[in-house]
Amino acid sequence: MYVTTNSSLVWKRMADENLQSARLMARVCIGLAVLVLAAGAYAFASHSQYSDLCITLQAKAGHAAAQPARDLGQSIFSAYCS
Repeated sequence: MYVTTNSSLVWKRMADENLQSARLMARVCIGLAVLVLAAGAYAFASHSQYSDLCITLQAKAGHAAAQPARDLGQSIFSAYCS
């Protein structure tokens, strides 16, 4: 910390340091917000693909000709799809 003084140069330097710190924190916050949005988009896309896979599995298992294939499809569906 600076020595207590009324010098305008000291106050200007402190204000500049505070402004620089505020700008750095704003950049960090923006970067973190972008990372959170990217993670959310990835999670949404993954969930969508997983849901499509489960729907396809259920449809294929329901239309299978052989009983063991239907049983296997239903057991996989009940174990991994909610």
